[in-house]
Amino acid sequence: MLTHAAIYILTLLTFSSMNHCKSFQPLRWYERQSMRCSRATVSDEILEAANVDNLDDGKIKTMLVKLEEEGQKDDENAPDRFEKLVGLYEVSYVQTTRKNDNPVGGKWTRKNGFAQKILKTRRTFQHILPVNSTVTYEKDIGSIGEAINVVSLDALWGWIRLTVILRGDVIPLSLDERTNTSRVVRPLTTRSVKAMFDNPRIIIGKSGRLFNIKLGPTTCVLLDTLYCDEKLRVGMGGTSGTRFLFRKCSSSDTEANEFLPLLKRRPASKRKVLLFFGTILSSSIYSTVRLGMRFTGGTLALLSILMSSFIITSSGGIESNDRSVQFRKEEETLQ
Repeated sequence: MLTHAAIYILTLLTFSSMNHCKSFQPLRWYERQSMRCSRATVSDEILEAANVDNLDDGKIKTMLVKLEEEGQKDDENAPDRFEKLVGLYEVSYVQTTRKNDNPVGGKWTRKNGFAQKILKTRRTFQHILPVNSTVTYEKDIGSIGEAINVVSLDALWGWIRLTVILRGDVIPLSLDERTNTSRVVRPLTTRSVKAMFDNPRIIIGKSGRLFNIKLGPTTCVLLDTLYCDEKLRVGMGGTSGTRFLFRKCSSSDTEANEFLPLLKRRPASKRKVLLFFGTILSSSIYSTVRLGMRFTGGTLALLSILMSSFIITSSGGIESNDRSVQFRKEEETLQ
């Protein structure tokens, strides 16, 4: 009897201890697994929905809201919150808040613009790289990474490649900056950053040896991350409210990696390029007048004039009403 009683008491104590300490552990594990499965399902569905010709904007918007709600459950103060964002990403979908906005590619990708009449967009990217991936600074500027915007275009049925690259330092926003509703559309999360972009890099040719130059103004863009997992990232323009769906690229995606050797190649100075085309123009005029090579000389002269005019007047694809130019000027006055 004493043995049975002892066993009974030990059993009660064991179950009591389990209920007190671990009763919710299996439930919590199940909930975590269920949440991960739910996120993965929505991620797959939205990427599939964004990869069709006839987009269902309503459906994509609904799924974006679901992912944003999931993103709100993440720990905003996690020390690795920015490390999770690092990766190669392709722009899969853009949902603007204003009718005529074209936040990806500017003049280069605007459908009714001149560039799209002679160029075809291959792919657009926004990569997030670790600090000092392409540029090394002697002093700490507070950067937690590099943002690399890439627009890849083709001309003449793929014979000519044109790549536009914007490289910027990614700096976390302070509490005052992300809650300043006179500038941002709404209070932003702790994953919000400002990307301080250099002048746009215009590159002609697959290797970048033919034409590689910086044109246009520097800019500053505010970007918040509303959700991120191993398959995608959902971003929001801090001043516009535009939603971006970025699909994560594999490390073996050669097109996603094309920017790196191009960016590391030293660009030619604007003065040097203008001098080069000036020399061609002079030689073309001489060939036309002195040697009678009217067609060849005239064609080269025309191309030289057009290229020189482009270099002198180009904004690098940055649109005239782009507020990021003014934001950069404001940032520089505060430093």
